[in-house]
Amino acid sequence: MKKTESKRTVLVRGRIFGKGKPQDILVKDGRVASIKPAGRTRPDAGSTEAIIGPTLFDIQVNGIGGVNLQGPKVVPEDFARIGDMLAASGVSYWIPTLITGAQADMEHGCCVFAEAQRDPRVARAIPGLHLEGPYISAMDGPRGAHAKEHVRSPDLREFDRFMKAADGRISYITVAPEAEGAVAFIKAVVKRGVVVSLGHHHASAEQIARAVDAGARLCTHLGNGMAAQIQRHLNPIWPQLAEDRLSCSLIADLAHLPEAVLKTFVRVKGPERVILTSDVVHITGLKPGKYDLGGVPVELQPSGRICLLGTELLAGSSLELLQGVVNAARHTDLTLEQAFACASSVPARLLGLRRRFGVPKAGSKADFVVFDTASAEERHAVRVRCVFIDGKRRA
Repeated sequence: MKKTESKRTVLVRGRIFGKGKPQDILVKDGRVASIKPAGRTRPDAGSTEAIIGPTLFDIQVNGIGGVNLQGPKVVPEDFARIGDMLAASGVSYWIPTLITGAQADMEHGCCVFAEAQRDPRVARAIPGLHLEGPYISAMDGPRGAHAKEHVRSPDLREFDRFMKAADGRISYITVAPEAEGAVAFIKAVVKRGVVVSLGHHHASAEQIARAVDAGARLCTHLGNGMAAQIQRHLNPIWPQLAEDRLSCSLIADLAHLPEAVLKTFVRVKGPERVILTSDVVHITGLKPGKYDLGGVPVELQPSGRICLLGTELLAGSSLELLQGVVNAARHTDLTLEQAFACASSVPARLLGLRRRFGVPKAGSKADFVVFDTASAEERHAVRVRCVFIDGKRRA
């Protein structure tokens, strides 16, 4: 039995959303037995300064802690291992991302994902897959860290092979709207119940409009996966911001999007169309140095930035989603409650999922995260004190 699951009764203290004073939450056998104003009894976890919020949903996870979901060496156990690491940071629900690669490698990833679903823990935590490519721009800049030799035009037959291999559980796919055949492809994929996201592209306003008319409803990490230098008015950012039918995912590590940009994007889109994600990659948590990311050489810097080798161009992130939520609450108009929703209920609703995220209630299963926040100057400003997911303590 895991150490984190060994105690049947746990007293947790903190400030629950919507309640001004610290509360004591008594968890017995995985359920919330009572919620009362904080007393004198010493808690097992948390403090009067701790915050208690819902668990999170990360829609873009490439890997973490040395476990990589890309390439031919992925095994079913990798999904459970990543899930355990994410759970310890408050993420209860997540979507694995397969990036641009050879058809055989991507199909292998889909097959392994389907096999991993036999594990009830994996099936409960992962609703489906995200394909970030291979139907993206081949241009330097918009392509990002994706291997150029594997970028290709949208191919519905190939996509259907991926869909079959994944047992029909591809949740969404990132596509460049200017790619040859993109509009017809988007229409066909949407009919299959898959959400289409625009990303890693250099599309014009007209091309973006046609893609949205065809059914695209999301932008993958808006403001990233694009050319480093763009025309100030006629560029892909403005039409995606202006289009109310498009939600956008944002990486709120303050490196992918500086504070002012993050604040502006959130203000334009509004909390109902903003999704906070991590885009975390497998070298997160490893020692600084040079690594391979899907066949592309990158460097993990001591600061935590992950860049294409020899450049300052970002290639994935080392962000914990909870930190991104706190960053968004600190540096945008979002309240902390709204920022949590942008990393839980908002993406669930966009993807048509019924998973509910909420604060603890007496009689319900324990499903919440307890954390402290430090000063804004500290990079690792969030400290997780306790996590319960589906009645089990995970941190």
